[in-house]
Amino acid sequence: IANEHEPETSSAIFGMDIRAIGKGFEEYKIRGGNHSNIRYVRGRVAEISEGPDNNPVVTYEDTNKREVKSETFELVILATACAPTRGINELSGILGTELDAYGFIKTDPLSPVDTTRAGIFVCGCCGAPMDVPESVAQASSAAARAAEIAFQANSGKEKAVAR
Repeated sequence: IANEHEPETSSAIFGMDIRAIGKGFEEYKIRGGNHSNIRYVRGRVAEISEGPDNNPVVTYEDTNKREVKSETFELVILATACAPTRGINELSGILGTELDAYGFIKTDPLSPVDTTRAGIFVCGCCGAPMDVPESVAQASSAAARAAEIAFQANSGKEKAVAR
């Protein structure tokens, strides 16, 4: 996006396994590398220090070339990998839900807000990595599922739910 506003902008994105999540994001990532001044570097950042011109200097291992390199930038943005939150094991134990192979709360593939325990619903990144629009849509779905149970309980047609 920055390159669309300032064509002379160049960017470097460092990562070992860069994956885009969300609809159309992988194509967006590829288009950025092909049509913008975005360079993807497969590597590990070892250090960020201040150079003589007060700009950040990134020292990294280029794992494709097996070389340690340093490069000066005007701006550095740090982003972490999307991983389950600390405490998810304890929360899952309290709720009585299962975790998937990646440590996120396990959901039904055909009903992505339903957990392995009836009446417990998830939304957002506790079920899987996702972007904000998908999280908001899932929150609406989880709220609707909870409202469905509340309606059934109030109408005398109560389903079995977590207690």
